[in-house]
Parts: sequence; structure tokens; C-alpha cells
Amino acid sequence: MSRLVLDVVDDSLPPSILGIHTSIDDVALVYALNQELDWGLCRFPEWKCVQPHLYSYHAFYRTHWQNVTISLLWNIPEETTWINTPPTKEADLFSDEEPMLPPKRPLINHPGSPNAFLVFDPELSPQEMVILQRQIASVRGVVQQRFLPWSTLRERENFLFEPLNDD
Repeated sequence: MSRLVLDVVDDSLPPSILGIHTSIDDVALVYALNQELDWGLCRFPEWKCVQPHLYSYHAFYRTHWQNVTISLLWNIPEETTWINTPPTKEADLFSDEEPMLPPKRPLINHPGSPNAFLVFDPELSPQEMVILQRQIASVRGVVQQRFLPWSTLRERENFLFEPLNDD
């Protein structure tokens, strides 16, 4: 007996990802980026990401700028729900048997995780990335930024976005 496995691979280069540490919330960051860089990021419906045992819904902004699609994804979810029935706590004499709430697990969870991710598709050249990082460094509320190699992202399938309709 054999089985057929279909492996659909996109031949294009992976997008560039820039992690941003900020002291402000997502709305203020988007406003500051739009003002400083003249981007026009606007809110889209929450981005639904599949994580182990749960769905997480992240703030999601997008724009099209100079032949590049720019997406901003907030790392901490606004909401989470269980994929299946939530695990139950062990019953004891004084418990009320309340269901466990799903954790608000960051999409990328490692020490020093950024608050937000900027995703640039198609990939930016190293020179374009350096110029962009200098411009972003002057944006109010940006504390730190760093390029994140595509291969280091644990949940990288969540960063492959559908193309924007320019109609």
C-alpha cells in the first residue's frame, strides 16, 4: 500500500520580516509609521493563526507601497479560542469546575520577542532593509528593531498572507 503526498511549495523567495519592540500599542504604532513613512497601513480583520491546541486572533494591518505589500502583525493575540474542547482541571472538593481559559500565547514566543512584526513581500534587498531600518528608527515609540530570518520563525506558515486585491 502506498500513499500520495502533495507538497505545494511556493517557488518565490520568503518575505522579509522585521521585528519591532515598541513602547506603544498597535494603533499608535501604525499611526506613527503612517505619519513618518507615508505608508497608509490600515486595519484588516484579525489574523487567525493556528497554534498548538488553540486559535489566536492577532491585530493585522496592511498596505501596498512601492510594489511591496507591507503587513504588520501584532505578536500578542487580542483573543484566543480552543481548537477542541478545553482541557479540564482536576476536580477537587472546592472546585467549581470552571473551564480553563485559553492562554494568550504570543505567536513568536522566545526571550526578547518583539511586540510586532513587519512583513515585506516580496523580500527586500539588504540595502533596502538597511535604509528602511534607519527610517523606522526615527519613528516615535519604536524602541528596538531587528531583522528576523525566515528560517528561525517557528510558526512561519502564519506569515504567508494572501495577495492584496488592487481592484
